[in-house]
Amino acid sequence: MKKVQCLKFLGLLLMCSFFAAPSLAAPDTIPTVARLSYMKGVISFAPAGLKKWIKVSLNRPLVIGDQLWADKNGLVELQLGTAVVRIGDHTSLKILNLNNTIAQFQQTNGMLGLSVKPENKNRRYEIDTPNLAFTTTVSGYYRIDVDSKKNVTIVTVRKGRGDIYGKNSSFKIKEGQSCRFTGNDLKGYQCSAVGPADDFDRFNLERDRRSVKTVIKYVAPEMIGYEDLEHYGTWKVIKTYGRVWVPQVTVTNWAPYRMGRWIWLNRWGWTWVDDQPWGFAPFHYGRWTRWQNQWVWVPGPRNIAPVYAPALVAFVGGRQFNLRVGGAPGIAWFPLAPGEIYIPPYRVNQNYFTQVNISNTVINQTYINQIYNASTVNINYQNINIPTAITAVPTTTFVQSVPVNTEAVEISPETLKAAPVTPVAEVVPEPISVQGGNAPSSAVPSSEIVNEETVTQTEPPPEPIPFTQEQSLLANDPGKPLTEEQLEQLSPQAPSQEQQPAPEVQPAPEVQPAPEVQPAPEVQPAPEVQPAPEVQPAPEVQPAPEVQPAPEVQPAPEVQPAPEVQSAPEVQPAPEVQPAPEVQPAPEVQPAPEVQPAPEVQPAPEVQPAPEVQPAPEVQPAPEVQPAPEVQSAPEVQPAPEVQPAPEVQPAPEVQPAPEVQPAPQAPETPEIQQTPHLQQAPEMQQAPQIQSTPEIEQNAP
Repeated sequence: MKKVQCLKFLGLLLMCSFFAAPSLAAPDTIPTVARLSYMKGVISFAPAGLKKWIKVSLNRPLVIGDQLWADKNGLVELQLGTAVVRIGDHTSLKILNLNNTIAQFQQTNGMLGLSVKPENKNRRYEIDTPNLAFTTTVSGYYRIDVDSKKNVTIVTVRKGRGDIYGKNSSFKIKEGQSCRFTGNDLKGYQCSAVGPADDFDRFNLERDRRSVKTVIKYVAPEMIGYEDLEHYGTWKVIKTYGRVWVPQVTVTNWAPYRMGRWIWLNRWGWTWVDDQPWGFAPFHYGRWTRWQNQWVWVPGPRNIAPVYAPALVAFVGGRQFNLRVGGAPGIAWFPLAPGEIYIPPYRVNQNYFTQVNISNTVINQTYINQIYNASTVNINYQNINIPTAITAVPTTTFVQSVPVNTEAVEISPETLKAAPVTPVAEVVPEPISVQGGNAPSSAVPSSEIVNEETVTQTEPPPEPIPFTQEQSLLANDPGKPLTEEQLEQLSPQAPSQEQQPAPEVQPAPEVQPAPEVQPAPEVQPAPEVQPAPEVQPAPEVQPAPEVQPAPEVQPAPEVQPAPEVQSAPEVQPAPEVQPAPEVQPAPEVQPAPEVQPAPEVQPAPEVQPAPEVQPAPEVQPAPEVQPAPEVQSAPEVQPAPEVQPAPEVQPAPEVQPAPEVQPAPQAPETPEIQQTPHLQQAPEMQQAPQIQSTPEIEQNAP
């Protein structure tokens, strides 16, 4: 554990001394989240660590252990960056594993659509049902239907291909096939050509086509929520940072991280949930700065897959400083500016620390390494000098996940000057913090559906520790998720019962950018990322130094961004394939006449999921847009004038209803049986190229 001693000058300059044990340097996966991007109808949610069904808000990041239930006529969409998962009515869905190498879900009833984008780089998607496990890495549109009462799962591939695993067999399913399974050994299955699209298919394909229309211009395609930027703001070119995004907001004294609420996420800690329909990507990636009296968002380099962060802010106040807000104990924060390093409240290794920073802002990697390894570093926060950048609320507002904009209070410059700055919100969470302030829900799935066992191809991580068990320990170090050692103490059988965090890492010191960032030397290749399904988001907490006030100094000049770091595409390991037991042959049948497939109903060749959160038929309403019938709106969404609804999307002509294709009276042709899937060797790690100088900035706005 590092010991920290810090001095602060003018509320800006930090000098910290650290004494630490060496960190682990083993390669690791990068944990991530899913964004709740669309809801219609009655949707219930059970957060990881809480055995309680509640209502849920749009833009909430979903993590391992979270569960969703779409009631009658309900629809839900989850954005994953390179894929989208959607569920229909009477569907139960649980997140089993979620990182940059695998997204694994459990579906025990209902209907599910999976759209994988062409930009997917070997990330594996797995859907586990009571009858089988379906996996794919190929772009396309896949549908899984589960009837728990009849013990049936139907897998349909309109575009793409995948693998299906039972307890004792496996085989490949091809484009244009729809196969029905009972039991869990893949015996007695029936396959036919794909039939006509139904309402749920049309919903999925229409949302996919909307995403295809969104041109990925200035951000990496792996960024979750990029589709909203084009419709809720404009891109401009400024001399200092190049391309920036300007949101369409007219709210007086608006600032980033002010229209939303704080929630507590298992393994991640305090997380920002924004109320605005576009409020995901700009608050979990990139940086914010002021330009011409308005706030602009500066994304990271387009050629590096961005790493998600709970909130890219610094906090004002701490355990040793009683910040008073409106006469009550309070906490304040402000957004990080370009070139300022983000220090996670959870423990990370050097590879993660590097990636979460170089993927979200232009910064010198040598400087990052120096900060990570240095015993003394300095930082000059830019936005703390902007009065409108500071948002402060009473601590009770923060803990109870109350909307911030209705409770924000101004604090005096004298109070701000005296208060320490820290990367951690030193506040103890409560159960209401995990709920996100949402009320209980009366629409819940049956215990039979929730507890149904499923077939898994990839062994998922253990269940999260219940929050009630964590709560007492969280009070010992406010604002920081529990360490691996603490979780082991809570679970007698830690290896099999608790989630395994990412490798333990040396906590990074609190940082400050140098006045002028110099071009970095040659970028060293990151350690090879190995697939590790057990690695859970939000590794072990690292201590954040408290910054004490000291004599006044002059603020450092504005940080200039370093030339853009050119990075090779992120190396994704090939999905780990477990050899399946010997395939049991299906009963011999007489070949039926060849089934002629109906006119193929496929989405556009490039299925681009991740919809805009735009008002449209059955879509979550945006500000000042008339909601479609039954569309559940996000709570406290502030109006954003000038936001025009997206034009109505017409279904693509390819989706032509055709008479339902009935299976032939006799058994159809048996799909190709794979006896044992071959292990795919992970692609060779490519060394990142040297840092290239920043290309000439275009002068014309898009």
